[in-house]
Amino acid sequence: MEQPTTAGSWLQGIWNMLSSIGLDPQPIFRQAGIDPDAFRDPHERFQSDQLSRLWNVITDVSGDEAISLAASDQPRPATLDLLGYTMMTAPTMEAALLRFIRYIRVISDATAFSLEPDASGGQWLRLTVAGGELPVPRQRCEFILITILNICRWIASKPIAPLAIEFVHPEPGSTRAHARAFGGPLRFGAERNGLWFSAEDLAAPLPASNPQLAELHERFAVEFIDRLDKARLTPRVRGLIVRMLPDGDPPRAAVADALCMSERTLQRRLQDEGVSYQELVDGTRKALASDYLVKGEMALGQVAFMLGFGDQSAFTRACQRWFNKSPKQVRQGV
Repeated sequence: MEQPTTAGSWLQGIWNMLSSIGLDPQPIFRQAGIDPDAFRDPHERFQSDQLSRLWNVITDVSGDEAISLAASDQPRPATLDLLGYTMMTAPTMEAALLRFIRYIRVISDATAFSLEPDASGGQWLRLTVAGGELPVPRQRCEFILITILNICRWIASKPIAPLAIEFVHPEPGSTRAHARAFGGPLRFGAERNGLWFSAEDLAAPLPASNPQLAELHERFAVEFIDRLDKARLTPRVRGLIVRMLPDGDPPRAAVADALCMSERTLQRRLQDEGVSYQELVDGTRKALASDYLVKGEMALGQVAFMLGFGDQSAFTRACQRWFNKSPKQVRQGV
């Protein structure tokens, strides 16, 4: 099954963190099955399970469950590679975070962020991490949140204390490391991970704002993502599947023909990327179903049609298989 990936520059940030606290990263990375030479290329990609396995090894070797927050006063902007410059030249912190969300795939397609208003003011930067076969360890999520917060502090050239920080995982035995690193009220066992930024922090102008450089950096980010997509077949196949679904099950032969290759070549190249054609069809349908049902903009029959099901009963059976719920229950959040 295809897994989302993360760039080598992010792993280099983890390596640097371990070095800064006196741990030898090399045996840790090797124990996790990651060749240290592989991520010297900041654009080399690593599967989601490799990151989860790495954090499990780091936690075991260090004996410190809060190891993800060690050396939390160091921003390490190079961890974000080109994305860091794209954020830094934005006019405000809000604009920087919106660019971060837009171009996050430069660093990882295993993480998804959103900026959501809070009824009490300010906005939440929400984090979702897509795992593979392994559960995503809490340390991986904590490291992501503190890294992003510290880069925000760095580009703002001032301390930023979130109005609140939420974690999905239960409260650990000690929260001193969390309080020291994040500097705001902590909430554990939440529905989603996130940082709550004040309206004042979001609206504050950034000292390195530069419209000309910002335009240049955004163009570089767009070009990088385009190259990333063209280098891998899976996103192109998924895009064709989405376009063909309203006409029913997309035939593999039709997709291969659209890509100017034989079915055998299509099958082999997808296999090289760790996914089969049928898994892509089913996974694309599932993702679209979740999106359409949660948004609630289409009737259930229309959703079934858009996903290529001949009738609504087939769509209902698919939802039971995907979500263990009916389409109506998914829509209602039951």
